[in-house]
Amino acid sequence: SSLCPLPVAAVPTSIATMSCFAGCFGGVTGSSAVPGKLQLKYWPILAKNIASALALELGGFDWEVGAGPGSKGTGDLWGEWLEMKPSAVWGYLPNLDLPGGKALGTELAILQFLARKVPALAGSDDKEFMISQELLHQAEELYQKLTAKVPTIMATDKSPQEYTAFMQGADTKTHSNSQGLQVYLAQFEAFYAKCGGSGGKYTSSGKTIGEIKLYATLYLVTLLQADVLGRYPNLQAFMKNYAGDAKVTGVMKGQLGSCAQYFIAPP
Repeated sequence: SSLCPLPVAAVPTSIATMSCFAGCFGGVTGSSAVPGKLQLKYWPILAKNIASALALELGGFDWEVGAGPGSKGTGDLWGEWLEMKPSAVWGYLPNLDLPGGKALGTELAILQFLARKVPALAGSDDKEFMISQELLHQAEELYQKLTAKVPTIMATDKSPQEYTAFMQGADTKTHSNSQGLQVYLAQFEAFYAKCGGSGGKYTSSGKTIGEIKLYATLYLVTLLQADVLGRYPNLQAFMKNYAGDAKVTGVMKGQLGSCAQYFIAPP
């Protein structure tokens, strides 16, 4: 199209369409590389930074952890955050700073942008694109349940009863807003088989943004209960595949190694 002259001939149709839309309305090129260093800014905790950090690393981007709350060493994280909050895209983190003064201000926007720049992160064809997108958004659904039902180091007073009900909840007939963790895990387990997953991968690479987001979310769950995936062999294989990847372990022990656990079990 003359309105959107992007080099997308080699990209699957669905991804090409997405790339054209982003190029026409976002002013972003279809190149698979971003010149210059990217900076991921977040709190010094393990939460919404994991998926973006892994996608940056697995996508081969030149990136680093940028200055976030706590980086000044004042001991007053909230005070440092209030200083930087006005410059955050939507007034919260994560933010991904791009060369030239541009920035992305939500986790999902960051992941979608990275997949646009490196199409392998989006999936090799339409089927993998759809698998990745389903996992991306359903993993976010689970993450939102964690924020609602699980205590954090910043909000330790959430109900222990609601926490236990969520962690053990397996009623598939309840409304989706009341689904427990076991329902989500069973869904991800079954979706793996439905996709024809093998070798711990939902897609041929196992490293689409949807799979990365799922890994990040399940990792947070395993910090709450180490054996939580005990009845889900497909998810165990999936997590084992990530745990055996040198780039993944490099990020988790390196750039994110000093981050504190955010979601915690009640005392």
